[in-house]
Amino acid sequence: MAKDNKKKSKKFTGDFKEKNIVSHKFIEAYNKLKQKGVFNTYDDFAVQYGYGKEVMTKIATGVQEVPMILLWAMITDYGVNPGFFFDIEKELLRK
Repeated sequence: MAKDNKKKSKKFTGDFKEKNIVSHKFIEAYNKLKQKGVFNTYDDFAVQYGYGKEVMTKIATGVQEVPMILLWAMITDYGVNPGFFFDIEKELLRK
């Protein structure tokens, strides 16, 4: 029975290193903004808010959860749709 639960939970965790969906979607949002030329490196984003690139690396590898200030910055300063982080909405940017 425990084996069945493990299979079911794996279905929902996806194929990524991040611990939770918010961390995964946060890194996905960062990468999409990077592709658009908004950022060049983790430092470009994190340093503005008092963090070093290591915090972004830790989020991407599942060692650390996303600090609220970074999540808030993505929403307020970069126009990322809050529903995107919870996989409620597919569109990255607010209209």
